[in-house]
Amino acid sequence: MKEQKLKNRIITISGEPVSGKGTTIKELIKQLETQGYSRENIHLESTGNDFRRYFNSIIDLIRNINNSNEMANIKEREEIQRIINCEEYRKILSKTIAKLIKSNTDVTNFSIEDANNREDFAEIRNIVDTLIDEGMKQRGIEINNGSHPNEIWIIDSRLAFNNIPKSFSVRLTTTPKIAGERLFNDRTRGNEDSNYKDIKEAMEEREKRRLGENKRYMKRYGVDLTDEDNYKLIIDTSYSTPTEIADTIIKCVNCYEKNEDFSKKWASPKIFLPLQHERDTLGGLLYTFEDMIKSINELGYLPNKNIEVINVDGLNYIIEGHHRNFAAAYVGKTLVPYEVIAKDDEQIEKYTKNTAREVAEREDLSNIIAHEWMIAKTDKNFQYRKIFPELIQKLTIQEQR
Repeated sequence: MKEQKLKNRIITISGEPVSGKGTTIKELIKQLETQGYSRENIHLESTGNDFRRYFNSIIDLIRNINNSNEMANIKEREEIQRIINCEEYRKILSKTIAKLIKSNTDVTNFSIEDANNREDFAEIRNIVDTLIDEGMKQRGIEINNGSHPNEIWIIDSRLAFNNIPKSFSVRLTTTPKIAGERLFNDRTRGNEDSNYKDIKEAMEEREKRRLGENKRYMKRYGVDLTDEDNYKLIIDTSYSTPTEIADTIIKCVNCYEKNEDFSKKWASPKIFLPLQHERDTLGGLLYTFEDMIKSINELGYLPNKNIEVINVDGLNYIIEGHHRNFAAAYVGKTLVPYEVIAKDDEQIEKYTKNTAREVAEREDLSNIIAHEWMIAKTDKNFQYRKIFPELIQKLTIQEQR
């Protein structure tokens, strides 16, 4: 993928729920500092933080409705000023407060989660979203009005790719299963992500949240968060390390600025299933497995060397790039670039007249298992059956017949 150079370094990061945005951003800042950026020249802005700031102030206002002195102080806050200085917004805020009083709502422990779930707060949520979006658009304009060669902005916002089009837009994704495991095992995320009885329930809740989020943004903004054309870089974080995710973002930003080719999509080599025999992966007409390992160790994985895959029923099968994928896994890489050249019943025009499904149905259990040791070299607990239990079970039954 080639693009024109950015006027300023602005990285906008969007992500599915539980895709690791916060962890990635922390690592990104850490790596930027090691590359020479001073902390004061790395600017982190988060619409999530903005959202919490608005709602905390609104809730403070509601809690102190009968405390005139405290009310006066709260009204001086910038976020409250932006609301009450607009007649329409001021009326909606007053109406919402009146509803809460009429319904005898106990606001002593009123939380952002309560505000998000209450229908009588819908109009307030729309106001806050509008103000945050307008602020983010204006921020992008202000940054790009000048040149800031020694500074970098990291914008944490699901809609930043749309609000700041002159930026390097990144989207982080993850599989439902991994997201469910993260939710279930992480007790630091607060009340909204606790008390799941098992991983399945956490996984279902995450999917519900993800789909609801997509629906909400489509309805309100006419923007499809899942549309890959919205982003310059898409990373599946399911089996990848924060260090390599951040490194890949920086590497691709550099390519983007230099107008050099780089791959749009990246994921762990663990998720790509082999369709050829182990001996073919280890051999090769031009490069052997050992040659590839040496190249990756010396040069790293080049960002424009896509692994070509087909996607059938959500699974990715390697068509071209077995050497690269498994050599990368062998040396411990947790991200490789890839391109989907055909899906499901689409014809694989580049290599054969067969459809993607017809080729995927040739998958052989022995081929898969024979490649495990290449990944297990740096992940001793790796087994394909842990990632693809349904597929391995299906192939095992076929082999037994």
